[in-house]
Amino acid sequence: MPSIWNKLPNCLGIPPRARAVFRPLAVLFLLVPVLGQVTPLMAADKRVNEPIHRFHFPAGLSGQVDPAGGMVFLSDASQTPLLRTKLISLTDPRRRRGTDTFYTVVVDGAESGQRGFSTLADDDQDGRTDEDPLDGIDNDQDGKIDEDYAAISDAMVAIHLSEPRNERRGLHLEYYHWSTPRLNSAVFLNAGGGQGSASQGTYRINSSGPQWQEARIKSLRHTVIGRPDQKDAVAFVCQVSLDDSSFYQEPCSRPGSGLWLGVMILDEDLPARFVVEQNQLDLALGDNPVPLVICAADSWMQLNRILGEARSVYEGVIDPVDNRRVRWIVPPSCSLCRSSGIPGFDLDTDIDGGLILTADIAPGQCGLLDPDLFQVGTHLLGIPRKIRWLPTDGEESTVTWTCLTTDHLQDGSQAAGNFFSAFSDLQGHQAEGRLEFIFAPLSGVLENGTDRDLEAATEVLGRFLDGRSLRSSLATGTPEELGVGEGLVASADPAPETVEEAARRFAEDRANILKSGQSHFSLSPDLLVGWPNPFNEIISIRFTVPRTMNEAFIWKNEEDQPTEIDLEGDVPWSGGQPGVSVKIYSINGQELVTLYSGTQGVGETTVQWNGTDAFGRKVASGTYFCKLQMDDWSVTRRLVFIR
Repeated sequence: MPSIWNKLPNCLGIPPRARAVFRPLAVLFLLVPVLGQVTPLMAADKRVNEPIHRFHFPAGLSGQVDPAGGMVFLSDASQTPLLRTKLISLTDPRRRRGTDTFYTVVVDGAESGQRGFSTLADDDQDGRTDEDPLDGIDNDQDGKIDEDYAAISDAMVAIHLSEPRNERRGLHLEYYHWSTPRLNSAVFLNAGGGQGSASQGTYRINSSGPQWQEARIKSLRHTVIGRPDQKDAVAFVCQVSLDDSSFYQEPCSRPGSGLWLGVMILDEDLPARFVVEQNQLDLALGDNPVPLVICAADSWMQLNRILGEARSVYEGVIDPVDNRRVRWIVPPSCSLCRSSGIPGFDLDTDIDGGLILTADIAPGQCGLLDPDLFQVGTHLLGIPRKIRWLPTDGEESTVTWTCLTTDHLQDGSQAAGNFFSAFSDLQGHQAEGRLEFIFAPLSGVLENGTDRDLEAATEVLGRFLDGRSLRSSLATGTPEELGVGEGLVASADPAPETVEEAARRFAEDRANILKSGQSHFSLSPDLLVGWPNPFNEIISIRFTVPRTMNEAFIWKNEEDQPTEIDLEGDVPWSGGQPGVSVKIYSINGQELVTLYSGTQGVGETTVQWNGTDAFGRKVASGTYFCKLQMDDWSVTRRLVFIR
């Protein structure tokens, strides 16, 4: 091949002897512009592969976000990512030239951005709130950057990909994650292009499973006072394997080896829709942000529950003072659920060697149990064949239960729906009876109708439908004791009552005392007083432990006061004195600091709060909540801190 140097015109006047020196300099001169283009791209590619934040999920799961706006779900048990997302417009290196990427991680209550019910939500005091999003740009052109944004959740990742030569146009994404157990396996996303953006892009979601399937989800949650609140929505779901095995061929025969993934658009009024192709979901992003939730769950019921909770978070709560709705706030969980007793269980076998797990539900206990997540000893029981409810007063009812897969969703048969729709008694907190979960024989475990591990088991593990963990005592018997061959019989004689069981029984009895007024009474707000409020240095908080029922509680209406309760009688505190705690919470329910914890006799006690969290760090200006808890009852006051 002829050398380029031989084609140089003679007018260069470069002597042949000097060309040996000139050639390397010329090559370096020609490469400088190329290196100037390649080096930033290589650096950008390296940055794209490095996560800027990791979300910690339960059960060995995690998620991480990269600077290009993508996210990945990982499992300790799988070599393959369970889910991967990306922006397919600005992630191409050829499109990324000149693109400016902004990203940061903040938490709700950050000093530069108050929100919710805070009196300081308008940080720059211009009469508007949240008009300067967290994107590194002076959007409201007031000479300040990101001074008036709304930080959301326990970990908010903000990413802004600006278009070349116009930083205000591009794509903006915000990931939200709450650490509370009922939401920590879900990641929220608010994604869209800027006003008039020409590169509005597509958000792509790929799962490791074979396909996404559209499904209608139904979930039941309780409000803070225990009333049922059902959510009904449409989501895309799929099943993924945790151990890279033959799960997809026989998903129902291997309990615990797979997960459900769910994706849902939280605003039903938006025209945004997914384009589905096997295991890929594409969502076109427009000018208006699209709110999404992406979650993982270990059962169909838990997936429904998380997606329903996500809709509640997006809807937010209403300020009782001015009736203003604030989105992206986790609603408080049911106080009756948190204080309800744990049902006892017994394990029987039937004539075919099948297992019958029975929960004895008493008033004040929660009977909303996840049928698919029971574990006895080292055995996951899997999916029951039937569920039977035998109320103390009422007719017996039975539902057939099936292992649900995406194939069932595809043919339209959602056989394993929500069993609580058939057992309406269990939706409240006053159900009484026996709830039976009937399982097939454990394949490869039982020999001659018995199993040493099951015989030795003393506990049953599981999950309530609201996501709370379940651990309860278990009564079992040998096949001879249980009468195998003679039909279903009761379990062996119960063991003597333990201290824990006695305490639980006492709590149930105490709950029954106030049964008739359960939905109409609350702890008196006069028992918790703080002054000065608002405050900027120290607030004194006085709480009172009442002696009588009349001092302790208030009723919504006089006719709600139960006639069978002596209002001048002593409050039935456990152990004679209540367990008392005084805690400070952020606007989204995050516990910041405990001011008092212990048993306390009747009378007044004063504590102080200096506006710091449990680590001694000064909190941001805004609204906080002080909660007084006495045994199973509580009262909350709003505090305003001004720095």
